Parts: sequence; C-alpha cells; structure tokens
Amino acid sequence: MAEKPLPNYEVVPLRGDDVVVTVIQSKQMTLDIKNYQQGIKNNLNLMLQLIDFTQSRRHKDLLVFHEFPLTGSSILWNREEQMRVAVDVPGEETEAIGERAKKYNCYIEFGAKGRLADWPGHFFYLGVIVGPDGKIVHTRWKLRNMPGLGFGTTVYDVLDAYKERYGADAIFPVARTDIGNIAILPEIYDPEAARCFAMKGAEMLIRYMTLGAGHWGTRPVSFRGGLGDTMRVDFAANCISNSVYGFFVNNSLNTDDLIQDHGVGRSSIYDYDGRLMAEAISPFQTLVEATIPIASFRRQHTIPNICKELYTNAYGKYVSKFPPNLFLKKMPDTNRESAEQYIQNARW
Repeated sequence: MAEKPLPNYEVVPLRGDDVVVTVIQSKQMTLDIKNYQQGIKNNLNLMLQLIDFTQSRRHKDLLVFHEFPLTGSSILWNREEQMRVAVDVPGEETEAIGERAKKYNCYIEFGAKGRLADWPGHFFYLGVIVGPDGKIVHTRWKLRNMPGLGFGTTVYDVLDAYKERYGADAIFPVARTDIGNIAILPEIYDPEAARCFAMKGAEMLIRYMTLGAGHWGTRPVSFRGGLGDTMRVDFAANCISNSVYGFFVNNSLNTDDLIQDHGVGRSSIYDYDGRLMAEAISPFQTLVEATIPIASFRRQHTIPNICKELYTNAYGKYVSKFPPNLFLKKMPDTNRESAEQYIQNARW
C-alpha cells in the first residue's frame, strides 16, 4: 500500500500561510484570600491591558499566557479556599477575554484555576483557548499532579469517571483551529504525553509554567538565569522527538513576592528541531514573538513514526507507582493530605 498523503492527521483549513505567536511573560499575582474578588478583577484587567498592548502594533494570531494569570496560586490554600478563588469556565472572566479575542480576531490561551459546572466540589488546573468568535474553543484538564504539588482534580485522579463521561479519546485533546493544531502540555518530564498529542496531530505545543526555587518532586532543579535548565531541555526534547513547534511561557518577576529569585522568566519559542527561535532576555514582564510558517510546515509534517509493537509488552507489564481514581474515593483538603494519600497508596 502506498504512503498516505500529508498531512496524515485531521486538520481544518488554515486562515493563512503564517502564524504570528506572542508569548506573554506576565506577573503571577496571587490573591489576598480576604479580598479575592477584587484581586481577580485586578488580574483580569492586567491581562486585558497586556492583550491590548500586544496587539497595538502588529497583528498576532495567537497570544499565550502562563498557568495562573487570573488567580495566582498558593500552597497554603485549603480546598474551600481553592474553590472560592477558582473562576467559572465558562464565566465572566473567560467572556471578557473572549471579547478581546473577537476584537483582535485572534486566539488567546491561558491557564486557569477553574470550576466546571458538572463537577461540583472539584477545582481544576485548566488550559483554555478562546477563539476569534469570542467563545471557548478548547478546554484541557491537567493530566496528573506530582504528589504534594497541587491537589486540583486531574484526569488521572478520576480516570474511570472521566472516560465514562467523555471517552478515552478525550484524555489527549487537540484544538484543531484555522491557525493550526494546538495542544496544551503543562506536565514536565512526561515524554509519553507529548508523544500522544503528536500522534493525534498536534503541530504546536504550549507549556505554561509557574516555578519555585528548590526541588520539583524528587528531582533537584538548578535555576540558572531564572528558569530551571532541566525544564527547558525537557520541553525542547518534546519538540525534537515529535517534530512540533513549542511555546514555553513562564511567569515574570513580581517584586511583591516574599522570595524574589524563584525561577521566573526565560519564556521561549522553539521550532520543530528544538532550536530556539525567540527568548525573553529578562525576568520582567515582556513579550516573546515568532512567526510560524504553518502552511509549509504542514505540507511536510507527519505524525510520529513509532514501531509500537516493540513497546506494547513492556507497557503492559509496567505497574504505575500510584493508582488512578484516588479522588473518586476521597478528595484531599490540602497539599499535605494529597501527598499523604499518594504515599499511602503507592504500589512500589
């Protein structure tokens, strides 16, 4: 049988030959829990001002924000407080951002600590994309947490219920837009996730970060020049091994933070060979821009060529350290409880 013509994955027609992308390296402004509503309004206003500024000179097709531009994040908040500060998706804030997307005929991506109407009692770390019509075109749950680093509900925490509601194919959603196929990948050290998105036809990956100093999970992280080198190498490797473009967005320096040097900055854009196309040269609020030749790229791009049969037996025998569905049994109220729950259920 002859090879299938490219692209060999699902697409929609492109609006143009090139996509102009801007990564917006902005502050993470964590809310005062006693005045969180005003804090969310302030953060939303900052986002809207940055959108206006970014679009004030040259039209951009895609704007990319970091993980928590609306709420910030605190390891000290318990579940009740997390639920209180989480925004509704869709809701007032996403509608305001959608109005800007419609005004500028662009796509806007951002992370959100959010609530979903059909999952009462849960809060989520969501990746959201609003489109030129002002509506949400893509919502993506975080796949999994690292023990003790966040206890928002992820796909893995409620895996069986997730598949029952949405189907197994929804675990790795790809936004098929007229500027290209986009996937959101906040998970680090997870090449399998990047590969799954690429197999489903992702052409561009977005990784948003909010980093802190010290250790990430059980791996030491060296912060040279602001952002842990291992994080950047990991994402560049995702681009290389899957032949996709990558947009790495991190939060900027916030002089109100208790600790100043906590891994901020160095947002960047990579090509399909993992080569750096553009990079933030300071830890402050700034813009990182590049033009992606999406039409010519698509004419020669393919899903990964994998000898799957080599690996199925090994994956079939592998046992995950932590079982799925733990949040279907008990939802933890704090980061500490989440870590303890994982440890208590560890298989090895």
